[in-house]
Amino acid sequence: MEKYDAVIVHFGEIWLKGKNRSRFIKILLDNIEHALNPVYSSGGAGKAQAKNKPKKSSYKISMEYDRVVVYSSKKSKKSDFKSALEGLSVVFGISWFAPCIICENRLSKILESANAMPGIKNAAIRIEAHRSYKNLDFDSRGIVSYFLENAGELKFSLDSKAEKTLYINPTERGCFLFLGKMQGAGGLPVGSSGKAVVLLSGGIDSPVAAYYAMKRGLEPIYLHAHAFADNKEAMKSKKIKGLGSLLRKYSCCSKIYFMPSHLFQTAAMAIPKKYEHVLFKRFLLEAAAAIAQSEGAKAIASGESLGQVSSQTLQNLIASDPGTGLLLMRPLIGMDKQEIINKAKQINTFEYSILKYKDVCSIIVRDPATNIKKELIDRLYKNLDLQSILSKTLEKSLVAEF
Repeated sequence: MEKYDAVIVHFGEIWLKGKNRSRFIKILLDNIEHALNPVYSSGGAGKAQAKNKPKKSSYKISMEYDRVVVYSSKKSKKSDFKSALEGLSVVFGISWFAPCIICENRLSKILESANAMPGIKNAAIRIEAHRSYKNLDFDSRGIVSYFLENAGELKFSLDSKAEKTLYINPTERGCFLFLGKMQGAGGLPVGSSGKAVVLLSGGIDSPVAAYYAMKRGLEPIYLHAHAFADNKEAMKSKKIKGLGSLLRKYSCCSKIYFMPSHLFQTAAMAIPKKYEHVLFKRFLLEAAAAIAQSEGAKAIASGESLGQVSSQTLQNLIASDPGTGLLLMRPLIGMDKQEIINKAKQINTFEYSILKYKDVCSIIVRDPATNIKKELIDRLYKNLDLQSILSKTLEKSLVAEF
């Protein structure tokens, strides 16, 4: 990768936040700081036990006017920002970003610097100028005119169909020049909308649901129900470790509650199998609500897609809802399976999701009922004393950070 002076970062939706904008920007800056200068490594045991804190940050992050600028902390003027670009690509709240060079606010110097940029020669270049700093003896039109009049052998134009676009942005600090924009992750900064308990099954859907919950600014706290005799077996599984590590890229940390399912399954032996899948979803949502209360979360997110499987028919979704007073989010509700798979592949969770794994038996039921009344699930939950079983199950749970 070529050497640059900085990376310019712009956010989009945050501008709509009015008086709350400063809070969103602060959270975004914190998230960028973590993405570029992680406090602790993936696979670690959490902040308190971190041992990999860098002695010195690799990048300096600065809020300048209406954009964030990332500088290298290295002494050399120009740096390779490859790792910074990789980190910025997974930070929610960023609309676009671009590596740039910075030069003096003189037309001749701006043109000279543009001519030296990689990829500028032998290509049709559209000029787009925006003067943020008004105390100059030229404006945006003046910049364009100067470039067109002094282009020489270069192919500068105003043609919107040109191969590339050269952005020229004079500011009080200097003139920023960058060739093209890289699309950001969009959405809102993780943590800006509060916390949510996310049901993480290990299948294809739930990691994608977690991704979309984070994109709307929710900080995830994962709940994973497993069929192992020991929580540590589930925690060590390649599938869950892999999913936790991948999803952690989008947030500052991943706290996962590993919850054994054997107490529920023992109790569920007393009811017809055809009701077990919906009753188990009710049990999971009750567990998520209890965890939400202890963690200060206001929402629960899960990976259902309407009508995809028997537990996700409209009536069964209604029947499994415990009515906890928390927002129950289903980010994938209108997506079909192929759309979900495509997204899973895009965010690299698909390969982990399809690994063989010891699933909870209650998830797989032969001849399941598809039109269960909520009153029946309420009655079964009460008759089996599942609230008491839930308390004992949560006591046996293990909390870990990836």
